[in-house]
Amino acid sequence: IGDPLAMLRPVPGAAIPKREIAATLGWALVGAIACTSIIILEPNMVEEGLVVHFAQRLARGEHLYRDLVFFSGPLAFELLGALFRVFGEQVLVGRWAQVLIQALNAAAAFALVRRAGGAALAHAAAAAIAALPPVVFPFFSMFYYTPLATSLALWASYATLRGIDSTRFACVAGLCIAGVALCKQTLG
Repeated sequence: IGDPLAMLRPVPGAAIPKREIAATLGWALVGAIACTSIIILEPNMVEEGLVVHFAQRLARGEHLYRDLVFFSGPLAFELLGALFRVFGEQVLVGRWAQVLIQALNAAAAFALVRRAGGAALAHAAAAAIAALPPVVFPFFSMFYYTPLATSLALWASYATLRGIDSTRFACVAGLCIAGVALCKQTLG
């Protein structure tokens, strides 16, 4: 019968075809454009406003769980706080970060399905992920812990598949899963 995972392993020394690299980068661009197209729409002040407010306070030196209490994990707040320290305290900083994240999501979806042997289905998967910002507005166009956790889970899936033969990718998968845990509720 042989090794059932053999088709997932790259041929040693084989280069990734240029067409596949171009398609992956193309889907990253489509994902970024889809997210950018709705970046200027009105902010969702319930979810996004809360994360932005907490991140602004963190950027000014307050501490999560001491000065600020919330039921979610710290990653989204701390990451946005760090971005605010570097780029300024504006909602667009988080939204542009989400554009980059959405670009990586579309590329990861394409690469994951392609590597798993999905051929043409890889394009359908990437298109579905790239279309998320306008379809489920506002969740994949704003910096919020649920889209961040979903993105990290997608990246973990790709890294896990690559981690079959790569210790580096296996470590990246572990870090992404830890990131998912740090995004979600700390109670219950």
